[in-house]
Amino acid sequence: MNDSSGQQPTGARSNSPTQTGLVAAARLVVRRDGVIERRMVLGEVAITVGRALSNDLVLSYEGISRRHAEFHPCPEGVMVVDVGSANGTFVDGRRLAPNAPHLLHDGMFCSIGPYTITYYAPGSLSHIGALATVPLPE
Repeated sequence: MNDSSGQQPTGARSNSPTQTGLVAAARLVVRRDGVIERRMVLGEVAITVGRALSNDLVLSYEGISRRHAEFHPCPEGVMVVDVGSANGTFVDGRRLAPNAPHLLHDGMFCSIGPYTITYYAPGSLSHIGALATVPLPE
């Protein structure tokens, strides 16, 4: 509880998200056939995607290249780059040019083979759409 000075007493905890560490990080949600298969928290380094086990995100499907794409976090969101894959990386149904970064904003997704990868910005409320819903009784 605050005293009249507006400061918290010694030992008091703040419920501010920035002070409790509850601020959501940027993340990728990977779906196949509408089912969430993986959630990844983005740090400051690029995430490699492909069929090879050496990738940060391994997508097991024969139509996906061994080294297929990369996700690069940046201040504006995240850049997705097709690194010369055989079957392409798609954003909004359009195939990306090889090695040409494309900016994803909160809630945007890309398709790689049968997988859909959705980007959620830090602190985004749009992740609510990724949660399962249960109808309330009437």
